[in-house]
This record gives sequence, C-alpha cells and structure tokens, in this order.
Amino acid sequence: MKLGVAYNVYDGEELLLDSIRSIKSNVDYICVVYQTVSNFGNSAHPDLEKRLQFLVDNGYVDELYRYEAKLFTNDEKEALCSPMSNELGGPPAMVSNQFFNELTKRELGRQMCAAKNCTHFMSMDTDEFYREHELAYAKAKILKDDLDGTSCKMRFYFKEPNYELLPFDEYNQVPLIYKIKPGAPLLLAHPYPCIVDPTRRMSNCQRFYQFSREEIEMHHFSFVRADMSSKMKNVSNRDNHDGSLQFLRDFQVWTPEVGVIHPHPWGRKVFKFVSRVPNRFKVDLSWIDRL
Repeated sequence: MKLGVAYNVYDGEELLLDSIRSIKSNVDYICVVYQTVSNFGNSAHPDLEKRLQFLVDNGYVDELYRYEAKLFTNDEKEALCSPMSNELGGPPAMVSNQFFNELTKRELGRQMCAAKNCTHFMSMDTDEFYREHELAYAKAKILKDDLDGTSCKMRFYFKEPNYELLPFDEYNQVPLIYKIKPGAPLLLAHPYPCIVDPTRRMSNCQRFYQFSREEIEMHHFSFVRADMSSKMKNVSNRDNHDGSLQFLRDFQVWTPEVGVIHPHPWGRKVFKFVSRVPNRFKVDLSWIDRL
C-alpha cells in the first residue's frame, strides 16, 4: 500500500503539525489543499501560508495547493452529486455552495494522491488524529481483505486536549482509508452503509468495512482551537448550529465543572459529561506562535 493523505485546510492549522505526527509513520505522501478565503468570504489568518510553508520546509507536508472558493452552476452541482442520493432534501441546485467547495477540495486531494501513484488515500481535517498502531492494523486489514473503503467511529475533545466528551457517539463515523481506482470520485451525499460526512463519500465503493472501536478510532479535536470563533463562522454546516453567539460566550469562560455545552442539538443530546484524560497526542497549539 502506498498511502496518501489530503488535508482540507482553511483554519485550525495550529492542530496540523500534531495531526501529521500522529499519522506520519504510516503514510507515504501528504498534501494540503487550502483556502486563504473561506467559503463564506472570510479571510484566513494572515500567517496561514507561512505556517503551511514551514511544514513543507521541515518535511511534514509534501505539496500545497491553493484553492479559491467559487459559485457552482446548477449543472456543476448536479454533476458533483450522487444520482442515487436521498439525503439532499431537494434538487442539487438547492444545495449551498459551501458543500460543493468542500467536496471539490477533497476530490482535488484525492487526485493529487493518485498523481503521486498512491494506491490508497485518506481525506482529513486538521483536528483529526489516529494512534500509530491502530492505523497500521487498519492498513494491514485493508490489504488482506482487498477493501475499497472503510470507516471508523470517533472520540471528541473539548477546549483543551485533555478534556473528552462522553459517552461515545455511536451513531456518526468518519471515512478512513479508500482505495484509489478509476471511475470512483468523491460524490456529494452518495449512499453509504453508515452516517459520514456527505463531502467524503467515494462512489463505486463496493467492498466496505466499518471498523470497531477496538480496532481503530479517530480522535477528533473538533472543539480545541486557538480561535473558536473562526470555526463557528466558517464551518460548512454552520446552519445546523443554534445559538452560536451564546456558545462562543460560554466557551470563553468554560471550565469542566460547567459540564457539556455544544452548539449542535445532536451534540447536546449525545454528550452528557466531560472527563479529564491524558493529552494522548501531546497536542501543543503554541507552535504557530514560535515561527
């Protein structure tokens, strides 16, 4: 297996170095598809490109690709949607542009991995981490069973790397490793055997396996940020959040004694308490301040 990883970046780059460190021993090529202006027209941190170039210069990233968000025509939207989808809630023309920009960035990353002769790829965000031995196990199983696609469950962290939201979310999963093959691009909301991000679904994925928690988990530092307001303003599914401004005010003064706060109704339903845990990946957001 030659495994490529394509990171999708606009913000959250303070997590990227440690995310890469968590997977580096198991991958052969890493690219970053990034934006300096978000899908909603907001500017990234002025030092984003400097920070990304540091990762290239120090051997963490192999290639950068600067992407500019666009408006999609109705014909383009239809071409990027799975014709078999039943999740869109209407015709593709009704789907917001941010989802097509997100999908296009991930597909560009897949194509960059293919151009480097990778046989498999992962689409990742900066706040996603894996344990080295678990990822090695997953790679071996994928080769042994000749799998086209895989997914795994997640663990979620809040505000600091050593606070975890519990109990586990047993409903949502994340795509893990895909085989790169002709005629299998990413298509929006392609039907899947489990609930995953609609922008990360590969078409023509015939042999699919859902890893158990005992095999591998993705550690999601989704609410560990140097600038939480940037995430809340620019995340593609921001319309699913309610009370974002109040959440940001509460987040600034949050302590674990307060308990669970979450901007998404699903998060408030699933997570009931916060547990102090080790900083399993030695996450350090301050590296960006030392450049």
